[in-house]
Amino acid sequence: MLEKIVNISPNSDYKKSTGNTKYYKKVNSYTYASNSINDSILISPATALLSTYGWKLKKFNQQSDKIHIIFELDDFEFDTTIHINELSKNKIIEYKIKKDIQGYAAEIVVIVTLSAPIKLDLENNLEKDLNALKEFFEQFKSLSVKKPNVITDQHTIDSLSREFVGTIEKEINYINNCMIKFLDKYISIKLNFHHIQDGEFRGEQDGLIIKSIHIS
Repeated sequence: MLEKIVNISPNSDYKKSTGNTKYYKKVNSYTYASNSINDSILISPATALLSTYGWKLKKFNQQSDKIHIIFELDDFEFDTTIHINELSKNKIIEYKIKKDIQGYAAEIVVIVTLSAPIKLDLENNLEKDLNALKEFFEQFKSLSVKKPNVITDQHTIDSLSREFVGTIEKEINYINNCMIKFLDKYISIKLNFHHIQDGEFRGEQDGLIIKSIHIS
């Protein structure tokens, strides 16, 4: 449907875009609305919403109910693939977060893979600044590790993230809130998360998990 959209801004010329008609298609509990208009009209208000978050959209690709999004925010690159029809069941979004860091000897690239449950209506607890995430990444420029290195041992990850993980979770909660609002706007349906209030979560994963750290 949408193949690749790079560096979209609300002022982009959408009149040249083409799109396919979307027919009524019901999958699980979702019904996709039929539209005879092209996709540019659908993506435009959603993209305008992203601009209010300060997100720079680098890639957007949709195949059926799978959406692949890459965006930049505060010198971080966030990469995620979302399966719309599974999202309300799992209530978890996984990100690969990449940042280039100027080390003492040379530039290093750190990619952290993490997942976090969706917790809506946390307006009083959301952390919009990514300060903890920045501090977490910055520590790798002083670590003596052989590159490339992939850290998956949970004890090692815990020791590296222990003092940051609580605040990082609040920061990712904010990213997740923004993502859900964007998806609501883009696919024109309300995702089934509105029963999750005040941080309440019932699922297999109730907190942020850092799965791997790749240093190169």
